[in-house]
Amino acid sequence: MKSKAGASEFTVRSGEVDYRGHATLPALVGYMQEAAWENTRDLGISMYDLLERGLTWVLQRMRVEMFRYPGHNEKITVETWASGRERVFLHRDFRMYTSERELLGQATSVWLVMDVVKRQLVSVPDFIMDVEIVPGQEPLPFAKGKLPQLQEAQHEQQVPVRWHDIDLNRHVTNTRYLQWALDTLPLEVLEQQQLRAVDIIFKAESILGDTVVSAVAPADAEGRNFLHKLTSQESGKELVQARTAWEEFGS
Repeated sequence: MKSKAGASEFTVRSGEVDYRGHATLPALVGYMQEAAWENTRDLGISMYDLLERGLTWVLQRMRVEMFRYPGHNEKITVETWASGRERVFLHRDFRMYTSERELLGQATSVWLVMDVVKRQLVSVPDFIMDVEIVPGQEPLPFAKGKLPQLQEAQHEQQVPVRWHDIDLNRHVTNTRYLQWALDTLPLEVLEQQQLRAVDIIFKAESILGDTVVSAVAPADAEGRNFLHKLTSQESGKELVQARTAWEEFGS
């Protein structure tokens, strides 16, 4: 099957902005994933198509780079396309534009296929492999290698997994992990700096009733980069690892 890129339009809603009136990164990542869903639906490989076969998509890694955050009521377009394959890893890229074609941000992502009953990763089935990589689209450089380990947390919080944290896969939705990681940062970072990039790796799932421990520490002396780790309080298993990069407002 010949693949094609998708383009989805969104308007930033009041409940998706921070106190400055800018869309939050979890909201923008949500737009990207909605755009991916619409594109995969058109290709016949959406989450619903997979669920009919006892399978589902799971996000393994995502790197987002933002150049400007859109404001309340601003209209944006998210373009997305299948950008590559590597064994069981399926790559999908995103670009986010204003109506005037100003590039707001871009992202790369890596996806896997999971058996919903066994909760195990599986080989990519043929009906997904049949979808070709979008021709003519230059793939964005994607994150490779391991992230540095957070050795000693500077800030930490415990987050109980509640009903509205759970998605169609019956586990915590990935944007919630991103939100919990950011919420653990010191208040002065959130107030005085702007998030420019995040590289986040999803390693294991958590479910309703679990408690997630979100930890963070600076990765440099300047306080512009931070390492994040989210673990299960019950099992000690590492769920998420991330690195965020920040800059002063207006820089």
